[in-house]
Amino acid sequence: MAIRPVDIARKLNISTTTLRKYEEFGLTPPVPRSESGYRLYSQEHVAYFICAREMIPAFTMKEIAKIFEEVMAKRIEKALWMVNKSQAKLHSEKLILGKMVKNLLNANNKHVSKIQYKLTINELSKETGIPITTIRYWDKVGLISASRSKNNNYRLFTQEHIKQVLLIYALKYTVYSKYGRYSIEKIRQNLETFDYADVNRITTIIDNIETYLSQINRAQISGISALYRLCVQVETNNFDNLV
Repeated sequence: MAIRPVDIARKLNISTTTLRKYEEFGLTPPVPRSESGYRLYSQEHVAYFICAREMIPAFTMKEIAKIFEEVMAKRIEKALWMVNKSQAKLHSEKLILGKMVKNLLNANNKHVSKIQYKLTINELSKETGIPITTIRYWDKVGLISASRSKNNNYRLFTQEHIKQVLLIYALKYTVYSKYGRYSIEKIRQNLETFDYADVNRITTIIDNIETYLSQINRAQISGISALYRLCVQVETNNFDNLV
């Protein structure tokens, strides 16, 4: 028996327009139509809508669509590994946060040697946890400035670059939360006026990032739990009594 869009919308506390938007993004299996053109939603479609609503706080629509594509094809393990990758990425962000504390906060109370040892981009990435591709991009757009080796023209960095790239990473979160996007120009403006000795500001930024990451972690775990329930429903073909 077909389920009316309005009944699904009421259950999920959303509009029928949002249901159609989810369908257009590929968040449900294909929806058949009646002879008069009306959508014929089933309990299976409802299961996908419910799961999507649980995942949206932590995953983009594009990410959910790719995951659901695997679920619809019953490639369940692949779908679960995809969300596992998202959790791994979030954990990497948490590790970078720990390096911010070590290098931006704790280092402020220690004597910094005037001898600046040269670091390769690989070593800088290892020290900060920030991907090499990201560091290269920041150097290319002028957020940081690396010297070049006379022998092989490789980028060379100093210990000061460790603090600098970690600060840029921290400011990226600040800019994103304020403007809703990652803006190089806004980060550049923040860098120009930033005082590395301003412990209170650094502490506030780090605390905000930690709060944000914790919120995303909870949201991911909730979304993954909903995805697992959907996967079981798909594997057992049991979609009873959802509406």
